[in-house]
Amino acid sequence: MKLLILSASPKKKGGASRFFSRLFRLFLPGVRKEAAPLSCRQDFQQILELFPDMDAVCLFVPLYVDSLPSHVVEFLIQAEEYCKSHPCRFRLYAFSNNGFVEGKQNRPALHMLQAWCKRAGIIWGGGIGIGGGTMLQVLGIVYPILIGIILLQMALSFFSTGTVSGELWRSLAIQIFIWLFLNSGVLFCMARLSSAIRRERMVADQFTRVMIPSFLFIPVADIFMILSSLFHGRFLFALLKRDEWHRQ
Repeated sequence: MKLLILSASPKKKGGASRFFSRLFRLFLPGVRKEAAPLSCRQDFQQILELFPDMDAVCLFVPLYVDSLPSHVVEFLIQAEEYCKSHPCRFRLYAFSNNGFVEGKQNRPALHMLQAWCKRAGIIWGGGIGIGGGTMLQVLGIVYPILIGIILLQMALSFFSTGTVSGELWRSLAIQIFIWLFLNSGVLFCMARLSSAIRRERMVADQFTRVMIPSFLFIPVADIFMILSSLFHGRFLFALLKRDEWHRQ
C-alpha cells in the first residue's frame, strides 16, 4: 500500500493540521508514506501527479467558517477534472479540525469532501472531526517540553546519586497520563482510521475533541485568543522564539 498525506493548512509554519498529520504517521509503521503540503496553488500540480500511484490519500484540513479553506476548494475543482482524465484508484480519508470545543462542528466539511468524491469518482474512506485542535497542538508542544525537563532531572539525579527518586517517577507518570487522557479521543480515532486504511476499508465519520470540560475550555480558549491577537496571531511563535520575535 502507498499512502499520500496532505497537510492543507494555509500556514507556512506550524498549524494544527500539520501537527495531526505528523502524529498520524506514527500509527502506520511499515506503510509506504509520502507527505506533501497543500498550502497554496503552487502545490497543486505536484500533488495531482502523485494521485495515480496512490492507494489512499489522507487530507488534513482546518475548518474555515464551517467549510473548507478556499485554496482547498480550488484544488478540489482541479483535482476533479484530473481524476476524470487519469486512472485514480485511491480512497480519500480526511481529518478536519477546528478551534471550537465540539468535533461535530466539522461535519459540514466532511460532507463536502464526501460529495466531492461522488463527483470525481473517488471512493470515500471516512473522516475524523476534531474539536479543540489548536489546544491539542499546544499540548503537543508543551507536554514534550515538560516531560523532557523531568527526564533531564532524572538523568542528573542518576549520575549524581546513582538513583532516581520516586517523586520524579511519579511526576513523569502523571505528565504522560494527563497528555494521554487529554488526547485519548484523537488517539482512539486515529488508531481506528489507520486500521481502516491498512485494510482498505471505509469507516463511518467519527467526531472527537480535546478531553477538557467545556466550562474550562471556553475561558482558556478566550484567553489564548486575546493573547494571540495582541501578538498579531503569533503568540506561540513569540513564546517559543522570543528573541527572534523581538528582532523582527
